[in-house]
Amino acid sequence: YDDLRAENEQLRQAKDDEIAVLQAGMDHSIVAMANLKKQVGGNQSDLQRRLDAVLQEHAQKLKRILDSILRSCADKTDEAVFNLNDPSNLGNMTTTVEHVLATIEQVHDSGNSLTASFAGYLANPDGDQTQVISTAVGLANGLDHLLTNLKGIVRFANSEESVERLIKVARQTATIGRQFFTKGQSNHMERLLATERPGVILDTNRELQQSLTTLTGLTESLVPKDVNRVSVATTNEDVSDLVEREMLNAARAIDEAVARLQGLMNQPRDSSLTDHQVQVNDAILDSSMAMTNAIAQLIRAATASQLEIVLQGRGSSTKAAFYKKNNRWTEGLISAAKAVAIATNNLVETADGVIKGTRSLEHLVVAAREVSAATVQLVAASRVKSQPYSKTQERLEWAAKAVTEASAHLVRATQKLTEREEENKQAEDYDKMSNLEFKSKEMEQQVQILKLEKDLVGARRRLAEMRRHGYHAEEEESTF
Repeated sequence: YDDLRAENEQLRQAKDDEIAVLQAGMDHSIVAMANLKKQVGGNQSDLQRRLDAVLQEHAQKLKRILDSILRSCADKTDEAVFNLNDPSNLGNMTTTVEHVLATIEQVHDSGNSLTASFAGYLANPDGDQTQVISTAVGLANGLDHLLTNLKGIVRFANSEESVERLIKVARQTATIGRQFFTKGQSNHMERLLATERPGVILDTNRELQQSLTTLTGLTESLVPKDVNRVSVATTNEDVSDLVEREMLNAARAIDEAVARLQGLMNQPRDSSLTDHQVQVNDAILDSSMAMTNAIAQLIRAATASQLEIVLQGRGSSTKAAFYKKNNRWTEGLISAAKAVAIATNNLVETADGVIKGTRSLEHLVVAAREVSAATVQLVAASRVKSQPYSKTQERLEWAAKAVTEASAHLVRATQKLTEREEENKQAEDYDKMSNLEFKSKEMEQQVQILKLEKDLVGARRRLAEMRRHGYHAEEEESTF
């Protein structure tokens, strides 16, 4: 029994020792696991801190990018105001009052769009900034385009006081628009409470809209008083029918001009003309035909662009409702189409007159430049409402470029013909003249130069006076 008890005691001691070893191992494992868990938790916290730092740095970088773009928009507006105040910068001299009114509407919409995108951005500053950037650039471009064209229509003002008033309000409008780009920057916004920031943008937009309303009233005062002029906003006629009819009339006028030129080219040659005169007439007709063909393509492209603009912009409304809503743009489009048709008819009339000897080559140069100016007006009218990167608008731009190139070719050809005529004139031999005769000829030339300069000043004054009294859109009223 003693032996068995001693053996049992040894076995129990061995088991206790084994249990103690296992307990020590388990305690060590528990401590190691606790240390590992603590270490993993620390690594996760460090990783989270790093991630938060990267996100914050990225947000700051996006803010700096937005601020940089807003500063660029402010600089662009400052440059537009500088050009407005520059006496040597006459602005876009080919623009019309209707186009400026349509541009004011475009700036009005751009201001509202920027306000809406800013409101969304301020509600979630860490969100997408692309909409704010896009609308800010659109407003800056709109203000620049508005001031350039508005400077061009001051030629229609009937007094210096009206000009100063118009320029002052335009400058004020641009200054208010510039506040979008300065007050929207982060250094200004961060000084305000989060609840105050949307109100700053809303107040700026309210001031901009009020200034645009005043500018619209001043611009409308430059529209000539024409009892036959149809107002899209007040007419009882279906506006869509009116627009389609005017575009169709323009296309028909171009087709008639092409047919008339073709008839002139098919006429039998006058036997009394010299070979040089025949070459001159052929060159004039060929250049005029190339130009009218380019204009026909332009009108077709403008019609397609106008239809695309209406289709994409009217939503669920009718075509007539879209034209009514955008009545400034509609009137500008009609005016531009009429201007192209009138300028083309004048070109054909002038070409016929040059061939018959009733007009000079200088008349042809003026007529070609009038066509180019009308083309620019039509493209600008379409560009106001066109979709960015539109294939239809791109075709219109290419058609306008073709017209401009054809006009430049016609002008160059006419100038070469004029130079050739001057070369064919008998040059005087000054070496054979006596001193008295030479001095007399010199004085005659000086007197002629003074007369021409006086006539030039008078002609420019009369032209400015005519422009101040309005411009005529009807074909029967058009003159050189």
